[in-house]
Amino acid sequence: MRFDKLQDWLQWQESCHPNEIELGLERVGNVAKAMAVSLSDCQVITVAGTNGKGSCVATLNALLLSAGYRVGCYTSPHFLRYNERVMLNGFPVDDQTLMKSFQRIDDARAETALTYFEFGTLAALDIFERSALDVVVLEVGLGGRLDAVNIIDTDVAVVTSIDVDHQDWLGSDREQIGREKAGIFRVGKPAISAGLNPPASLRLAAQECGAEFYQAGQHFQYDDTRWSGTNLSQQTVEYSDLPEPRLPRESVAAAIQAIQLLPLPVAGTDYAILNDIQLPGRFQQIDIKGKQVILDVAHNPAAASYLSRRLQSQVCRGQTFALMSVMNDKDLDGIVTALNATIDSWFIADQPNNNRAMLASEMAAELAQHNIESIDISKNIQQACQRVLSLMEKADRLVVFGSFFTVAEVLTLHDAQNGHHQEQHQE
Repeated sequence: MRFDKLQDWLQWQESCHPNEIELGLERVGNVAKAMAVSLSDCQVITVAGTNGKGSCVATLNALLLSAGYRVGCYTSPHFLRYNERVMLNGFPVDDQTLMKSFQRIDDARAETALTYFEFGTLAALDIFERSALDVVVLEVGLGGRLDAVNIIDTDVAVVTSIDVDHQDWLGSDREQIGREKAGIFRVGKPAISAGLNPPASLRLAAQECGAEFYQAGQHFQYDDTRWSGTNLSQQTVEYSDLPEPRLPRESVAAAIQAIQLLPLPVAGTDYAILNDIQLPGRFQQIDIKGKQVILDVAHNPAAASYLSRRLQSQVCRGQTFALMSVMNDKDLDGIVTALNATIDSWFIADQPNNNRAMLASEMAAELAQHNIESIDISKNIQQACQRVLSLMEKADRLVVFGSFFTVAEVLTLHDAQNGHHQEQHQE
């Protein structure tokens, strides 16, 4: 084996390809073919979108497991451990399983250069291929059409809400971005649109490729405690007395619809667990040094608006502090506009070990443009977190947001305080 430690494999993968991202299916498809990876023996659900993908995947995973199926889930990025990206029946795979797969990929690729993300995607697919699963849920990393997971033909495609993000790769408006996301649709297969206000390009792309289109608010809906939608035989299905889900209702509704469209018996699904399904960094509430902390990976205006609504719906007797650090390609103006009315004091930080992070001085300048006066700058997230916690009263709350990196740093602090192990994170 090339390496005997997972961390060594991951560091090597980061240097294997000159670009961090190279969209396109030919290289990764050829390697998958050489490894005889197709997932043709199980049902595949592929989830793309700007916001809400992770919540949709987590809901699918939990509900399918409750129905007694063997389930594989591939997501990215991870928070604390790389293994989180590849889940078998609700548990992350172990280091050995990943390393054996990496070695098989290394052997099969010959001279083909693969990115860090492509290595991880192939490893997930390879592990799933060998695990006798009933259903595999694949989360698209970036876009859809040219993302590595799209080498697999999906049985049910889900596109969650779409916002302008990753413009350098996907296009400058929602219509262009919608078309890229719709690249996961397949002829004769269900294509689910979870957003209530989708770009027209989604429906158009489904028509062009001959997919069966299901639109939230039209073909399925989730109001109060009732979900209604359509099954594979085009009959109406209804579930009532459902609990309030912890994850965004839009993503949960689409997940339930996707399950109805699988050619599998789903009568045993336990919808009572909707209130228990959680996801790290999605309005995750933790306690650090006796203070209330809310972690949310919101990193674009639509996610920030959703976060703002959640914060406003929750009673807070004290002040709301923000700890924010974003990547330099994000729409900070839109993020701040969405959250400004909800935040009393802003704490921002540099991320010295992350060359994709926006400088704190740039973030401060943007906050000043919004006439925000209470701005505190730290040299790193750890320092910012310690500073804000020391100033908070019991009734106050701290909201940490801006990127997966930002949330992961605070989660790492929290886990270190509680004696848990963590490792390097890559978004």
